Amino acid sequence: MTGDTPLTGLRVLVVEDNFMVAAQIEQTLLDAGAIVVGPVGQLDDAIRLAESEALDGAVLDINLNGERCFGAASVLARRGIPFFFASGYGVGILPDDMREVPLLGKPFSQHELIDMAIFRMT
Repeated sequence: MTGDTPLTGLRVLVVEDNFMVAAQIEQTLLDAGAIVVGPVGQLDDAIRLAESEALDGAVLDINLNGERCFGAASVLARRGIPFFFASGYGVGILPDDMREVPLLGKPFSQHELIDMAIFRMT
């Protein structure tokens, strides 16, 4: 992508434990002008960054090496930072208080990722 996009300059946390998927998400967001925080693949790192970083949004994988990302999601929600899940899991795995958070099903295209990021973060 060239020029300004709606994501230009936005700081986006990427939480994904699969290196290849994380790299693809990171590159897609960078190409769209975002500033990527992470990516991180461990829940404790995700929570630490969700608590401490200036963020405009986040992309969260639900399953991080067997741990659910909902602790990091709760921190983001409490701080009023928009986020969405990117996961192979369906909405049935989401806790009741997160059922309204959009879920981008894996596999997804770069276009779908950018569309969801724009929808949630702008």
